[in-house]
Amino acid sequence: MRVLFDGTAPVAYGQIYVTSRELPNMEMAFAGQVNGLCGAGYPGALFLMTGTHTGQIHLRIEVHDGEPSAATGEWEEVVEASFRPRDAAVDLVPWGEGSLALLPLIPEDQDAGRLPAYRVRYCATGMDAGSDPFGGHDPDELDDGDYTYMDQRPDRYLLCFWPEDSTFDDPSDAVTRTDAILRQTSRAAAYWHGWAAGLPPAPTLWEQVEAEQLRRLERERRDEEYRRRDELRRWGGRLPSERLRQVRGNIHGLVLLDRDLVDGVARADAATQRQIAIWAARQAFTVAGVADLDWMAPAWAALDRGTPLPEEFADARALWTRILGEPPVTYAVVSVRPAGFGPADPLGAVLDAPVNPVAMALPALVAAGESDPLQAALEALWAAVSTYAARRDEFLTEVRRAFPVTDIDRAEESLT
Repeated sequence: MRVLFDGTAPVAYGQIYVTSRELPNMEMAFAGQVNGLCGAGYPGALFLMTGTHTGQIHLRIEVHDGEPSAATGEWEEVVEASFRPRDAAVDLVPWGEGSLALLPLIPEDQDAGRLPAYRVRYCATGMDAGSDPFGGHDPDELDDGDYTYMDQRPDRYLLCFWPEDSTFDDPSDAVTRTDAILRQTSRAAAYWHGWAAGLPPAPTLWEQVEAEQLRRLERERRDEEYRRRDELRRWGGRLPSERLRQVRGNIHGLVLLDRDLVDGVARADAATQRQIAIWAARQAFTVAGVADLDWMAPAWAALDRGTPLPEEFADARALWTRILGEPPVTYAVVSVRPAGFGPADPLGAVLDAPVNPVAMALPALVAAGESDPLQAALEALWAAVSTYAARRDEFLTEVRRAFPVTDIDRAEESLT
C-alpha cells in the first residue's frame, strides 16, 4: 500500500476532484449511479462530495495492490465505484484552483504499460457535523475575525484505489462493476444518494456518439450560416456569382456603394470590361487634371493595345513623385466618437471627405492594367469614384450612360 496524499485539502461548494485531465461535469459524473458521494461517470475523473461546504477537510488517499480489508467502523459512509484513468498519474484538484497534489497511481519507476481499471472506495465520517457552517463550534464563543472553524472541520475522508480483477493477462481488460453504497449513516450522505438516484440514466456509448454527431452537424450548420451571412454582408446583401466571388482586389467599396453596377459590369463580356477599366482610369485622371500630360501617352497606348503597362507606370508612388515633384506622405486622421454616435452612412462620410484627386486617381491606371478584365474594371471604377468623391453620383450615372450593359434596370426593361 502506498499513501499518495495525507493532509488537509480545501473544498468549496462541498466538492473536490480527482482528474486525469479536465474537470468533471457534476451530472455526468453521477448519472446512472446509486451513490451520490463519489461520481465516476465522467471519463477519467472522480467527483467527490464532502459535508463541509467551504473550508479545509482532512483527506487521505491510498493505492493498494489488491482489494483492501473492509472499511472499519470509524467510517460512517462507505461507497465504491469503478474508475478508468487516462494517465498513470492523476491530479487532486480543489474547486476553482489548480492541482493540489499529483497522485501517481503507478510508481514512476514501474512501466505503466496499458493502464488498469481501478476500483475506488470512498469513506467519510462526520459529514453532518461538517454540514454545519461553524463545524460544531458555538458562534457565540468565537471572537470577531476568528475563522479557525474554516480550517478545523470535523469531517474526514479516505479514498482508496486498487486494480479491478481481470480474467486476462492484461489488467486493462478488467470488467468494471457498478457503483455501490456499502454504508450510509448521515443525513448529508442520504441527501446526495437520493439526488444521484433521481438523475436520468447515463447515456449509452451509442447515444453519446450520436449526440456528438448531432453537435458536430449543428456546429457545421452554424458555421455555414455564419459564412453565408458574412458573405451577404460583404457583398451588400446579395450573394455574388461564382465569377464575382473569384475576383480579388479592392472591389468591396464599390460593392457596398452600388451593387447593381457591380453586377452589371460582371455580366459584360471581357472586352467590354477592359474598355470600362480604361475609360474609368481616363475619367479619374481627367478629374485629377493629369490625363493629358505628354509623358503619360505610352501608358494610355499600352492600355489601348492590351499590353502590360510600361514599368515606370506600374508604381503609383513613383507616379505621384513624377507628377507632383515630391514623394507621397502617408498620414492618418483619427476621429473618436462615443458608441452609437458615428455617421449614419460611414462609407458616404469617407467619400465626402476632402481628398487629393491625384492620389485617388493614380490607382485607377494600375488597376486598368490588371490581367483579369473584371477586376481591372471594378478596381478602376472604385478609384474613379474615390477621385470624384462628393460628385460620385455624377460619375456613376455617366458609367451607365457610356456602357448601357451595366444598367441592370434598363436591361431588364428592354427584355420586357
